[in-house]
Amino acid sequence: MEAVVPRTRRPATRLTARQGSHRPAPSAPQPEVVLPSSAAIAREELLFAFLGLGLKAVGLTLAFVTLAKLALAHQQRLDRHSEIQAVLALQLDRLEGQKRSLDRLFSIDGEQALLQQEQQWIAPNRRRIIWLPPESAPTP
Repeated sequence: MEAVVPRTRRPATRLTARQGSHRPAPSAPQPEVVLPSSAAIAREELLFAFLGLGLKAVGLTLAFVTLAKLALAHQQRLDRHSEIQAVLALQLDRLEGQKRSLDRLFSIDGEQALLQQEQQWIAPNRRRIIWLPPESAPTP
């Protein structure tokens, strides 16, 4: 910490005959203070008002553009969500159908239900004929 030295008063000096008591000491010339006119002040205030108005207009435009982009992105997300929801509903319906089909297969009459459902099965009173190519046919 620095030591604080108390200020002492300078002793008053007496004016001597050489200094002269009636003339003030010469000093540097003081610059003239020029006050702006009221028209200049009004012009400056108008300039700042237009600058503020311009900044507010740019801010509002930026806010509206951002809001429009957000609304568009939100609408696209909702459209994608509804498409996915529709596909999910179709797949869930298909899954339920497959579950019912599987349950039918494991029921008491499941084999008969499968035979009636499938068209490629041969009826019980028919014979199956399998044609073999000539080179693999057995020779007598």
